[in-house]
Amino acid sequence: MLAAKGLTDKEIAIKLGISPDTVGTYWRRILAKYQAASRTEVVAKYASERSKAAVENLQYVNECLKLVADHMIEHVGKGGHHGSLPGVPHVSTGVTVADSILAAASDWIILLSPDGDVLFSNRPVPSGCKLGSLVDDIELDDILSMAVTMETDADLEVLDTSPKALARSYSFRFSPGVGDWADHIVGIGRSL
Repeated sequence: MLAAKGLTDKEIAIKLGISPDTVGTYWRRILAKYQAASRTEVVAKYASERSKAAVENLQYVNECLKLVADHMIEHVGKGGHHGSLPGVPHVSTGVTVADSILAAASDWIILLSPDGDVLFSNRPVPSGCKLGSLVDDIELDDILSMAVTMETDADLEVLDTSPKALARSYSFRFSPGVGDWADHIVGIGRSL
């Protein structure tokens, strides 16, 4: 690692608290282990191995996140759940891990039909409502029609008649749905 960072044998010896001769001995062993002809080749092979391991780790993490996302989407698809915060009525028959995670998220996460119907909300909202009944924006229809096909950002002001659990305004990133929800819109709003 130290050679990959560009340190000389003398600097490596100082860093590790060993003699430069010991560094030379280690280099001979490393060259034999990597079956390399030079230190440059060893550093290249080491960097390649580290990169491969990092990519494999990211692929594993991505697979885990996909499983969580698939579970959440599957759960949302079963019953039109509208939040599971304590005291909030909902359609589903119990609180799942996904419900708990979404309820604890600081952002307002919603799944919308192309017409703006709220199919899922991790914040308590009236069952069967439209996003337009919660926020004040005359261009909301245009925003949602764009969001079906591309990422769309919008700042939305919450109406005074909306549930008290909602912040006054949100900066939303609307994205097209995926998989079974490809014609829908996923919105993630950070309170301003």
